[in-house]
Parts: sequence; C-alpha cells; structure tokens
Amino acid sequence: MEFIKSIAQYLFSRNPGVQFKFYIPLIILIGLLFLCAIAFSVIYKNKKKTDFAFKHYFKKTAGRLFWIGFLFLFLVLVRYENIPYFSMRIFMYLSLLILVYFIYKTVKTFIKDYPREKQNVQSRIGVNEHKELQYLPNKKKRH
Repeated sequence: MEFIKSIAQYLFSRNPGVQFKFYIPLIILIGLLFLCAIAFSVIYKNKKKTDFAFKHYFKKTAGRLFWIGFLFLFLVLVRYENIPYFSMRIFMYLSLLILVYFIYKTVKTFIKDYPREKQNVQSRIGVNEHKELQYLPNKKKRH
C-alpha cells in the first residue's frame, strides 16, 4: 500500500520543484517538433496538388505536431517557474503518452492505409481516363 501511495504522491505532487534534469532534452524535443511541423507543412503543400491520398490522410499532421510542441513548451515553462498544479509530473507523462500515440498512429497510417488509398486513387484515375477515351467521337471520314 505504501508503494502505491508513494507513486501517487510522486505523480500528483502539486509542486514537484524546479530541480528537473530533463530541461535540455525537452527543449531539443520541442525544437524538433516545431522543425518537423514546418518541414511537414512544406512537404504537404508540395504534395497536396498531385497526391490526393496524402492530402486526405495527412492534412492535420503539421498542426498537431505544432500543438504538441507548444504543449511541451508550456509544461517546461510552468515547471521552470514552479507553478502549482500545472507543473505536476502527471501532465508531462500524459503529454509524452499523447506524443507516442500520435507518432504510432501517423506511422501506422503511412505504412498501412496510405499506400492502399494511393493505389485506389490511381486505379480510379486510370478507369476515368479509359472511359473518356472510350466515349470520344470517331473522326469524320472523308469520301
């Protein structure tokens, strides 16, 4: 029982203190998230005109990366300023869990769903081109 109580006190401590060893790794992670958001938005803008499956599946990815980075930035600043309740460790762990889930979902979509949808879109485009050629009128014959 004491073990569970000590874990709960560790996670839900209102004021965990300014002593935090992970400022530098979290700042690096925040920078990476912002850079990935910018890079992905550039990639998205280039691909959305030609790749409809990419446009459909990855429309919100850059925005989500930005907001997750902003969430981590907020939590690091709150922890540095030692603001009660907001600097609880549970928020940091929940944010890391959100980041891991987002990465898992994005990678799963990119590996599993995106290739299938891309192939489906290409096959529909090919069928439409074939139909257009099929219904074109014949040239008038000269006698």
